[in-house]
Amino acid sequence: MLGILIMTVTALIMGLILAFVDQGFENEIDLEKEYEKLLPNYNCGACGYNTCKGMSEAMIIDPLNYKKCKPLRGEKLKEMEAYLRMNNLVD
Repeated sequence: MLGILIMTVTALIMGLILAFVDQGFENEIDLEKEYEKLLPNYNCGACGYNTCKGMSEAMIIDPLNYKKCKPLRGEKLKEMEAYLRMNNLVD
């Protein structure tokens, strides 16, 4: 009986820890998807990353990586810069 109680409490604690950790990753994933929508999605590799998904992952680390995207021009560039400013990710 004591073993079942210990296992139940341990499972509950581990579940709470996993839920807390997952919340942090969920925010990063949402941000990454938002960056990917704002990129031109040519997957040209001109920025040094194989795909726009790779670029959006790099932007999680440093949002200024968007400047490496050569096809990002015009309205798309303005949208990206406005999004980054609006969310206080760049100056």
